[in-house]
Amino acid sequence: MADPGETREKIMQVARSNFARKGFHGTSMDSIVKGTSLSKGALYWHFRSKGELFAAVLKKEVESIIQDYVEAPSEAEKDANAFVTLRGERIIDMLWGDPEMRLLFFTLFIERLRGGEEGRELSDIAGDLLASIQEKLWPVAREAISAFRDSETRDLYDKVLMTLRFLMHGIIMEMGFRLDLDSAKECWRFAMSHFDFKSEG
Repeated sequence: MADPGETREKIMQVARSNFARKGFHGTSMDSIVKGTSLSKGALYWHFRSKGELFAAVLKKEVESIIQDYVEAPSEAEKDANAFVTLRGERIIDMLWGDPEMRLLFFTLFIERLRGGEEGRELSDIAGDLLASIQEKLWPVAREAISAFRDSETRDLYDKVLMTLRFLMHGIIMEMGFRLDLDSAKECWRFAMSHFDFKSEG
């Protein structure tokens, strides 16, 4: 009998590739069944819907990104600007080296724009994932950036993180088109060099 954990992982690997290459609407549960050689019953036992499967795939992607961010700042990252610059470059390296991950986030963005019931569902998924990222990064950000150490700076943190996210989104959208890896990192460094994190409080 197949191990349920291995079966779930197999489903998610096939789904990841399908969602990345074909988009949310272009991927059917039948194509996942075909790609995994499982029965429909086995697939639906693990995931009740395509939306639930897409959410699980995205959650795993986000968790892999978070793992790269939740480490305490290194010696090279003790300065607030250096911390944000270097961690951002790590994200760019990760996304450049994994085109499917990049495509998954494009897919989420596009499907949210489509609207409708599925668009709202995916917007809720994105909101939940962003909230999870913000909560897990908060302790790390407070350690790295002295301006966040005051107990009343959570609003400031949320606004700064949102701004950084928008900057990163713009770079990611151009990666592989107008920006190669070096150019993408150069754009990020340029933006961060003009960002004042007030690391001295």
